[in-house]
Amino acid sequence: MDKISIVTSLYRSSPYVDDFYYQHLDCIKKMNVDYEFVFVDDGYPDDAAAKVEALIRKDSKVKLILLSRNFGQYAAMFAGMANAEGDYIYATDSDLEEEPQNIISMYNILMENKDIDVVYGVLKKRDGGIIRGFLGKIFFVILDSLSDVKIPRNQGWQRVMSKRYVKALLQYNEAETLPAGLMILAGFKQHPIIMDKNYKGSTSYTFRKRLRLALNSITAFSAKPLIFIGLLGISITLITFVVLILAIVRKFFVADFQIGWLSIITSIWLIGGIILASVGIIGIYLAKIFNQVKNRPLYIIKSIVKSA
Repeated sequence: MDKISIVTSLYRSSPYVDDFYYQHLDCIKKMNVDYEFVFVDDGYPDDAAAKVEALIRKDSKVKLILLSRNFGQYAAMFAGMANAEGDYIYATDSDLEEEPQNIISMYNILMENKDIDVVYGVLKKRDGGIIRGFLGKIFFVILDSLSDVKIPRNQGWQRVMSKRYVKALLQYNEAETLPAGLMILAGFKQHPIIMDKNYKGSTSYTFRKRLRLALNSITAFSAKPLIFIGLLGISITLITFVVLILAIVRKFFVADFQIGWLSIITSIWLIGGIILASVGIIGIYLAKIFNQVKNRPLYIIKSIVKSA
């Protein structure tokens, strides 16, 4: 009998813990599988961990991983997957916005197609209104044009993965990245399914966090901005050289030729802006290198609570 590990992270998740457990347990009972629940507490000061500990006393197949502080959902989910013992790992958000029943259809697809290692959910529609949706489309257009890895749009966390795929995925230890990109970069045959998402309340992802995620995503999967800077510098140098030659020629052969003040100031501001933007892009890459070479752990586990 296969064993499936249900992995989720806890952050502001106290209202959902019990429902998450019982709804997924109902789904598991409809499947011919063994199971375990792996809850990862990501350092938010509520009673979510206490509720999981209460479940552990009722069900020996539940365990809780306590991180030493808040490391973010990406790190917390990877911590859970690294400590999952199942033949298949099911990862999902704890807020039940993604339907628990999807675990059944995802697992069945894997059973019917042994060459598939991952079944992941793709959202029909993302929350956030017209403006956020428009900005999201622009982001993916830019990312697709710059990245060599084509990342499917609107992926959710919800997915069922084989053990061998998860082992390959966990080899990545990038400090700042786009998790959905890593999941595609790991390879193996992956199958998307369309799913709905029941949005509940406001998201904790502010515009600042989304902007940071966008910059991390682009710079994590493409070096083309650096190449663009080099090509831009060469182009400006060539254009400047041509303009200089033309200016010298006109100076000697056109008696009333004068270089305007406005054109000089405009040129200075243009070149200055390009230089600052280029230095900024290089700075982003240097910051990523700096964070990576420190080789700090992606997460630190304070303790693991499970049935004796």
